[in-house]
Amino acid sequence: MSTRKESPIITCALALGVGACASTEGSDGLFGEGDGVGDNGSTDESGSAPSTTATGSASTGGTDGPADVDSGGDELKFDIGVPSDLNGGGDGSNGEGCKYLDMLFVVDISGSMSEEKANLNANFPDFVQVLDDYVADPSKGALGYRLGVTNSSFQEDGSTTGLDGGLVNNGGFAGQDDCGTGGTRWLDGPTPGIAENFTCLADNPKACTNTCSDLGTERPLDAMVGFADKHAPGEVNEGFYRGEESLLVIVTLTDEDDQSVISPAGAKAELDAFTQGEDRYVIVSVAGRENMGCSSAFGDASAAPRLHEFTTSVPNGLMGDICEGDLTQALQEALELITFSCDTLPPPEG
Repeated sequence: MSTRKESPIITCALALGVGACASTEGSDGLFGEGDGVGDNGSTDESGSAPSTTATGSASTGGTDGPADVDSGGDELKFDIGVPSDLNGGGDGSNGEGCKYLDMLFVVDISGSMSEEKANLNANFPDFVQVLDDYVADPSKGALGYRLGVTNSSFQEDGSTTGLDGGLVNNGGFAGQDDCGTGGTRWLDGPTPGIAENFTCLADNPKACTNTCSDLGTERPLDAMVGFADKHAPGEVNEGFYRGEESLLVIVTLTDEDDQSVISPAGAKAELDAFTQGEDRYVIVSVAGRENMGCSSAFGDASAAPRLHEFTTSVPNGLMGDICEGDLTQALQEALELITFSCDTLPPPEG
């Protein structure tokens, strides 16, 4: 069994409650002023990795300095860092560290998700810039990243939009734009224009181009398993996940709970087997709160107990709160977890 990597902020939050661990007013940390991280993003003697709190929101360990998330609202900037003593073999030494980040986005394409997708699009150039900078860092062993998109709908439910876990390779008006995929079903970075091409793919990923139906049954866990199954030879996802040297990252964005046939425990077991180890993938779920619905600038969101159960069962799992009405913090926290998990990726089990 793996040991969850906890930051001092998380350890404090679990023991005393989140509020008891907040920093003094005016201190700067990963998310700028007043983010609850100690002065200058410092950690105590037990400094460790980003992880989830008891409430399901992510929290982080120390950083190399404060992040810049523009408080003026005109420009979003992400800046992440993990202290050098936490970089567990990011150059591939000691059998640790990833060379590739293979990232799947599972998008709820319901009509109620328009505000969330617009906010994701607004944040994504800065998200990609952090990935570009991470790959460019000579102290890391990462060589590149890959972006793929599917939806959480299934044909068998009567949704002709359903991709059943298959990657989409078109977008734009009537699906006539290849969104820069160039004949593949994914985008490889760093490359110029990748943020715009991702927005093209993720805006409304679906299996049909004209008259379409979506019955609103959201099955992101089934989509993850379908995504893995479609890596078989000759299947549409073959070649996306690069295996031993790759960290798989799955990001789900939805305002409803999971309604999959597979259980949360079953989905985790499938991903453990696919990646050859529960520490070899990251799950980021941006959804409603565990036991209650909410309303925000994004509209209404349902409680999401199944997604919480699944995400918190994964050692590298993070729940983002869609009820905040802005994805900036969730994506910021995801970036810290993703880069740390790449730095410390263990070899496949067995």
